[in-house]
Amino acid sequence: MNIVCAADSGYVQHCSVMLISFFENNPGEEHAVYLLTEGLDLDDLDFIQKIVHSYNGHFFYCQVDFKFLEKCPIKSTDHLSIATYNRLFMADLLPADVNKVLYLDCDIIVNQSIKELWETPLRDNFVVAAFEERGCCAEDVYERLDYDSKYGYFNAGVLLVNLDYWRTHNMTQAFIEYIEHNFEKLRAHDQDVLNAFFYDKSVHISLAWNVEFIFYYYGIIKKFGFDRDLRFILRHPKILHFTWKPKPWETSCQHPFRINYYLSFASDLGHQL
Repeated sequence: MNIVCAADSGYVQHCSVMLISFFENNPGEEHAVYLLTEGLDLDDLDFIQKIVHSYNGHFFYCQVDFKFLEKCPIKSTDHLSIATYNRLFMADLLPADVNKVLYLDCDIIVNQSIKELWETPLRDNFVVAAFEERGCCAEDVYERLDYDSKYGYFNAGVLLVNLDYWRTHNMTQAFIEYIEHNFEKLRAHDQDVLNAFFYDKSVHISLAWNVEFIFYYYGIIKKFGFDRDLRFILRHPKILHFTWKPKPWETSCQHPFRINYYLSFASDLGHQL
């Protein structure tokens, strides 16, 4: 499998924990990891590379050109890093012979084999993604992004990407031009951009592959009456996504699966000893 992640210096530990959870649950193959970053020091790169190599994986470091990032400013009120935009440039940053990748956010824990997800047919679609449960995305999102709510809205933290299609349609340039003309509309930054382009060009997958923090709020379940299937998914998440704050590494976090982060973190410490 080709795994892509993006990190700055503040997320090296969490990127490492995510990768360990992936490798521990997907043994027996020589996976490739592509790290997108606008800059990490050699110690950080060496640390992540050693983890990947310890699982017989292949590690590639992809420097994001500032010419891309300068088109993607972060508002002063945002609590995000510019790294949030890095995934938009995958088609230009990765080798031309890499035609399919699985993008994973760094605040993720993989709980089982993702072979089934990797083998999901892309056909003529640009991405495979888990679309958020009703009520979990901003109410104004469809008006802002100018498409019908019947299509839904996906979270971009777990994406199976058809890079061939991205290249054929020159998506990097399309993304940059969209941001330049619609920056004030964006609330979730690159995730909004991806939905604006791919809302009707995506394969829907089970929420089990991207179980977000918000799904565990009792008020959300009570308000929208999630069905039995979703309740099962919440108890048996295939991929946990620690969206929102507090994050599992923060003392105030009350996520029911916070321990999963620390189990992988313990393995991370083992690689440092």
